[in-house]
Amino acid sequence: MGLLIAAILIALLVTVGLPIIASLWLNKNLAVSWRVIIYGVLGYFVVQFLVTLLFSGVMALYDLDVLNLSAYPLYTVQLVSSVLFGAIVGVVVRWAVLRYAKEPLINLESAYGIGIGFGGTESIVRVGLPLLFTFITMLSNFNIDPQTSSLEPGAISQFEALWQVPAFVPLAGSMERLAALFMHLTVMVLILQAFTRKNNLWLGAAIGLELLVNGLMVWLALEERFAGNGMAYGWMIGLALFLMVGNFYLLFSLNGFDVDITKAKEGA
Repeated sequence: MGLLIAAILIALLVTVGLPIIASLWLNKNLAVSWRVIIYGVLGYFVVQFLVTLLFSGVMALYDLDVLNLSAYPLYTVQLVSSVLFGAIVGVVVRWAVLRYAKEPLINLESAYGIGIGFGGTESIVRVGLPLLFTFITMLSNFNIDPQTSSLEPGAISQFEALWQVPAFVPLAGSMERLAALFMHLTVMVLILQAFTRKNNLWLGAAIGLELLVNGLMVWLALEERFAGNGMAYGWMIGLALFLMVGNFYLLFSLNGFDVDITKAKEGA
């Protein structure tokens, strides 16, 4: 139980604390304004709204019997369409922010700011906050007594099951979010190349990278959902580490680390 608590605390630090710390660091050391970071935050919610509309269209086809699928194929179609729409719409929206913002954003610092705002919000909203609320609920019902509790037996069983979750489960989730955060930074640098190199093929590379990373993670989640043997979580941790190394290499190849911290501080 103590190991599970420690794992959840680490996961919360990664999924909630890291995006906030990274935003503070960018603001202080690279003079990235909070307005630029908020562009990324707002971009995330715009993307979710548009993806939800597109996803609703796909589900409408199922409701009209245009898609006649059983449970597993339907779930697969839902995941694939969600990843595909998210990658395409996500890149287009972030490109539009750089293209149409009423301030100069065609620089590496702004790309990182938008990337942290977008990826950090995704991490907090999709994993961090749900995990935090679940953890608070678990702690609130830590010493629950089935004999005296007014809760339904089903609710008591759920709380007991939560405390039996292996510690590697929240750690795997946090590693997946960490890999996704680095992916969003790399995606923003790839989108930036479309402006600096005047070639929109870089947008295709950005979409491809997001499809690759999110697609692999979703595939592992699908395996775990239907296999249920826990092995996918181990693969997820290893894959997340591999993808982070790959993103670091891409950033290095694209001169993504060529930021002058001293100059940024002086400019602030």
